[in-house]
Amino acid sequence: TFNYEDYLFFTNSWLNSSKKILKDNGSLYISCNQHNIGEVLVEAKKLGFKLNNILTWYKVNAMPNITKRTFTHSTEFICWFVKGKNWIFNYDEVKKINPNKTKNGSYKQMRDFLDFIELPIVQGKERLRGDNGRALHPTQKPEKLLEIIIKASSNENDVVLDPFLGTGTTSFVAQKLHRNWIGIEQNIEYVKIAQKRLESLNNELCLI
Repeated sequence: TFNYEDYLFFTNSWLNSSKKILKDNGSLYISCNQHNIGEVLVEAKKLGFKLNNILTWYKVNAMPNITKRTFTHSTEFICWFVKGKNWIFNYDEVKKINPNKTKNGSYKQMRDFLDFIELPIVQGKERLRGDNGRALHPTQKPEKLLEIIIKASSNENDVVLDPFLGTGTTSFVAQKLHRNWIGIEQNIEYVKIAQKRLESLNNELCLI
């Protein structure tokens, strides 16, 4: 619904607000696609964020290209920005997430997984669906993707903020990983879904 200038203003505004509250060694991860990655990179750099990496999420079960007018859209990008110099990066923890191992079973370096992350679009039990069986959110992110990001750039009891919480995947995973969290979401229906999701997690944690 944005025209181009309004989108630039919106992007700059929320990035600037994020920078103000981010710790001096904090990290900012932005999920984007080919339509807005250029604007995200430019506006973030204008505000002084340092770009550390651009991760590629390859959707192994991407929707087929029905129109046959373009290549299949099978990737999204996660831009990792940092504020300041002493950012957190839990290298050894993240290595454990790599499903690929050396010949003797040891943890491998991360380049064969984390720079190019192969994960399916959310499906099965993880997909949130309404009574009609339809997905409750069009861009629900895999919990594994959030696990990688949160483990990489935070420690237990740190605060994780998601200013576009949606149905609560970030807060759901953050709570599982013993992080504190803050979520912001303007769609009241998504807020209700996120609350219900977190209540189920609390019950699960109580049972363990």
